[in-house]
Amino acid sequence: MFRKLHLQLTALCVAITALVLAVLSCICLYISESVIRAQEHSSFLASLDTMYHNLEQQISLSHTWVRQMEHNHQFFLRITDNGTPLFFQELDEAAVPEELWAAAGTKALETYGLDLQDPGTLSVLTRYEEFPLTYGREHYNASVGLIPRDNGYIGVTVLQPLSQMEKRILRQRLAFLLADLAALALLGVFFWCFTKRMLRPLIENRKKQMQFVASASHELRSPLTVILSNVAAVRNGAMENNSHFLDVIDSEGNRMSRLITDMLQLAGADNHSWSIRPSEVEADTLLLQVWEQFEPVAASRGLRWEISLPDDPVPHCVCDEERIRQLLSILIENAFSYTPSGGLVRLALSFDHQTAPNNCSRSGQTITGTAKPKYKKRTGCLRITVSDNGPGIPDNQKEAVFERFHRLDRSRTDKSHFGLGLCIAQEIARLHHGKIALSDTPGGGATFTVSLPFSTVS
Repeated sequence: MFRKLHLQLTALCVAITALVLAVLSCICLYISESVIRAQEHSSFLASLDTMYHNLEQQISLSHTWVRQMEHNHQFFLRITDNGTPLFFQELDEAAVPEELWAAAGTKALETYGLDLQDPGTLSVLTRYEEFPLTYGREHYNASVGLIPRDNGYIGVTVLQPLSQMEKRILRQRLAFLLADLAALALLGVFFWCFTKRMLRPLIENRKKQMQFVASASHELRSPLTVILSNVAAVRNGAMENNSHFLDVIDSEGNRMSRLITDMLQLAGADNHSWSIRPSEVEADTLLLQVWEQFEPVAASRGLRWEISLPDDPVPHCVCDEERIRQLLSILIENAFSYTPSGGLVRLALSFDHQTAPNNCSRSGQTITGTAKPKYKKRTGCLRITVSDNGPGIPDNQKEAVFERFHRLDRSRTDKSHFGLGLCIAQEIARLHHGKIALSDTPGGGATFTVSLPFSTVS
């Protein structure tokens, strides 16, 4: 599917680029060719003025002068004396068909009333006209003129082939075409690589979704299988006292409920529909409450459970208190689960006024909810750490622990953990413009540090 999409996107980009290049090339060619044709026409008019002026001044015409004019101005010249061609021109090998000379004379007669055979009454001034002429597939600049003389008149027909100009225009068009094709080839390679890189996150996201669905199906199938087997046992009357089976069904049902709740929370985060309700919270008070909440759990597991708070007054943090409690609960439960009996788990709070907001927050996130307080400028970060002296996390798995359904030890029989907790905690931190960092505890163990920007409500 993605390969087909890759091809389609590349083809679409190349097609749009080709259309843009074609339009721009046509515009450039039109302007350039207009300039070339205008220059050619201006040059022809200047040559005509020079030639007619010389003819008016000439008393006698020589073969050499005629050939020089043709060579200098790149045209063909035919001169008649009272309708009769000059003797030396009749002797030359005809370079121009007689039909072409006749076509020029006919157009001059029909369009401008200039008749080389019967000029009628002539004025004392030279009269000539210039016009385009097409003969077969050839195009010419043409001119027909009458020059009065004492003993009659001189008829002049000028033909300038436009083949050189047309070849120049054709070469220019071919140059543009080759340039456009080369540009399209290079852009095609660029678009192929660019679209491939743009699709890479989608491909990776699809793979993660497939892995997520597969893992979720596996996690849901296990408790469902247990529930169905116990229901079948109850129906078959395997035991007189069914309370054990009912307890198992209730436990597995609650496990499925927790898993579904976690997956729905992650789905809300993926759809950017996960909202928070921010308020001004006393961070030290919040941590004390969380510490007291988990104190009985730590005692039951034989763990040392400590808290460390700064001596200086702690700035208020604008956050969703319930979401932060959820985040801390996830980190603390993980620490309790992986710390052996007699180990130490520490909850600590610190703050830094000097830290720039960019070092603490993540841009691109938006706090939503029913109440949206206005903030003053952020002045630093609150840092909440949950550390333990358990087995720790290998360096090659530090990033993977935030992936969905990831477990460091898949052989663990603790069914209360599905590998979604840290992913949910990370989403909560991002929603608050914060982040979670994982490091090693000095002496062994893992330390999770939550950085949250603090400010005051204006």
